[in-house]
Amino acid sequence: MARRNVRIDSMWLNIFLGAAISMAEVKTGITYNTVGETALQADFYPAKQAGPTPAPFVIVIHGGGWIGGQRSEMAALCKQMSEAGLSSATVSYRLGPKHKWPAMIEDVQAAVRYFRANAKEYGIDPNRFGASGGSAGGHLALLLGFRDTWDPKTSFLPDQSSRVKAVFNIFGPTDLRKDFDRTVAGFVSMQVIGKAYDPESPDAAAFSPVSYVSKDSAPVFTLHGKADKLVPVMQAQRLDEALKAAGVKHEMRLIEGMDHGVDLQIAGVPEAVNDGIKFLVDQLGPATGSRG
Repeated sequence: MARRNVRIDSMWLNIFLGAAISMAEVKTGITYNTVGETALQADFYPAKQAGPTPAPFVIVIHGGGWIGGQRSEMAALCKQMSEAGLSSATVSYRLGPKHKWPAMIEDVQAAVRYFRANAKEYGIDPNRFGASGGSAGGHLALLLGFRDTWDPKTSFLPDQSSRVKAVFNIFGPTDLRKDFDRTVAGFVSMQVIGKAYDPESPDAAAFSPVSYVSKDSAPVFTLHGKADKLVPVMQAQRLDEALKAAGVKHEMRLIEGMDHGVDLQIAGVPEAVNDGIKFLVDQLGPATGSRG
């Protein structure tokens, strides 16, 4: 939720520096949309496994409390997905306090529509899209799986769906109305939504992914630390309860001793990350063939 989750990349970096994917195949600095004078960009990582059929694809979203962070922080996760046969793109989006909600969700939804409209160019299957993200990125990834285009009157690729079919949620906030320290929630509300925090307000409900859970929601794999002091573990449990009540497939991995970061030295974390990626593969279907 806050900027501490940049640890996602730093903890993974040394593990995956030797990943087999060639950096020459990565396409960086793709402008997927321009809003006003802001060019929104993405970096595309092709699946290592490639065959005659288009690859499944995952939008990967950085954290930073909706006010910071950068897409390069998620590069290691994209590389690991590539090894698993998933193409992916880590995307930038407008940040607070300069930009206010719903700019963030509108941007990542625009990224989904861009890659869906240009699926042939990237060798990806427009019908097999997933999403993943950490902290604020997890929150946005969940919204991609729970609802379609935020602005129904958008002029940017309005004929394309903004939804995805599976989500790997890494300690994303799920319900701003509950569990959070009021100082933290108040800061987020002012910086991101632009209003004083009121847990009973329509704004707090609209910001919360659990508000949109239905029988049609995408399946979710959640990784969360039991020692998380920023996004309480109860947020993962509330999501689990809501998805179960709606009859939606959900796997939850709660890790002892894990705070608000992906620390691969903690028992169970590497396995959980691998299982989260495998969940995406299982839900979206694997790529076929091989790059060699």
